[in-house]
Amino acid sequence: MAGNGILDADMATLGAWFARGWGWWVDELRALVPARLRRGARRRALYWDAAAGCLRHDPAWDGGAINQVTHGVAADPASAEVILPAGACLVREVTVPPMALRDVPRMVALDADRLMPVPGTIVACTVLGAVPGGLRVAVAGLPRAAAEALAGALDGAPAALLAPVPGHAAAVDLLPALRAAGLLGGARGSAARWWAVVAFLFVLNAGLLVWRDAAETDAMQAIVDQQASAVNTARAITARARRADALAGAVAAARARAEPLAVLARIDAALPPGAWLQRFAWDGGAEIRLAGYRPAQADVAGALRRAGFGVARYGDGDATGASPLGQPFEATLRMKGQ
Repeated sequence: MAGNGILDADMATLGAWFARGWGWWVDELRALVPARLRRGARRRALYWDAAAGCLRHDPAWDGGAINQVTHGVAADPASAEVILPAGACLVREVTVPPMALRDVPRMVALDADRLMPVPGTIVACTVLGAVPGGLRVAVAGLPRAAAEALAGALDGAPAALLAPVPGHAAAVDLLPALRAAGLLGGARGSAARWWAVVAFLFVLNAGLLVWRDAAETDAMQAIVDQQASAVNTARAITARARRADALAGAVAAARARAEPLAVLARIDAALPPGAWLQRFAWDGGAEIRLAGYRPAQADVAGALRRAGFGVARYGDGDATGASPLGQPFEATLRMKGQ
């Protein structure tokens, strides 16, 4: 096979090639095993007698009753491969364009009316191999009446329903086509049972996941409950520490505001240019008494208000008392916040 063909193949095609290679290798190994040992491992084969409408053990049945198996009762077709005789169905070989192996049955089903001369034929196919320009496919067609008779003779769906391909070791399995046509329903019931098992396991798995999550949540809640008292104590200690820090900050701020030198520095910075203090009296209370001199046009009261002091009383001294140092003034200030 060309390297480009391998590179262009999809996963389904590669899987089919691997399955065929594995089957060939297993057959080669099986051939090395003695026949007496291989016979027990092989799947039982039954042969369809279209004329008599029954299954038989021997394909060369001569008319006697020793090998005859009617309606699959004694042969258990569910565990056997049913092989159709050469004249039971029409088998032909066609070449299809290169495509994925999973698309070949659908293309054959769409082209069944052209491939089979009898309308209403049950059609199945198998890929024989790759050829230049496409794939070689064996197509088998089983008339509807023969398919219904065969389905009626089978008490259950066999393991396979094979139509041999002349000139090849391969065979076309018609069993999926008969199931798709509704003539055999055993596999559908089995599939339904398997889907029910899958659904049950899925629900069981989901339930186990939910139970595990609930158990983990309960365990986490138990840990939280055990640590609740310690967490509450830590929160109470943290709240007390924050309140103590706030109180200490307030005390420090009040002490800074009540520092005489700091207040004096604020007042000196607030006085207009040229004004100066002669007397500063404060006993730590709410009122501060000032006396000093200012230039003739300086607004001492307005400057103190703008600096944040409350001016309770303000008065200028006697104009006759003016000196080269400036106009005398007196003021009583009230500290805001006190």
